[in-house]
Amino acid sequence: MQERERIIQKLKFILILFIILFSSYCDESVNTNLSVIDCENLKEGIINLNSDIVKSEIDKIAMDLKPNKSNVDSAQIDNINILINRLNAQCKNINAELLCYSCIKTLPPQSEILVTTDSLGAEIKRVIDILTPSDSNLSCVSVHN
Repeated sequence: MQERERIIQKLKFILILFIILFSSYCDESVNTNLSVIDCENLKEGIINLNSDIVKSEIDKIAMDLKPNKSNVDSAQIDNINILINRLNAQCKNINAELLCYSCIKTLPPQSEILVTTDSLGAEIKRVIDILTPSDSNLSCVSVHN
């Protein structure tokens, strides 16, 4: 009888260990996939002024950037800087910098990020408009000259 109890305890231990390892693996893979962008796809969207592609890629790395609700006037300033840092860190072929924060007076306001990249030796500069609401996450609106 004692042998059977030992086997059951070992099986329980192995099952618990498996569940812990599996759940931590799943959580890690979900978190990393949400914040990785396809830099070549983004570059192509920027060069070709394809707002759909740019929005899709930018929103991947902005989806976790929630506003600071304690400061309504600059609820997203830290987030816009985090977004720019993520772009510059992940995409070595793109340089991003803040043009203006909450300067497009729409409802909600929009900010502008200047992106510079290279296309066949020619420097390409574009502006990405980012929705900066005080009550929800950042999101990309469009890309333009």
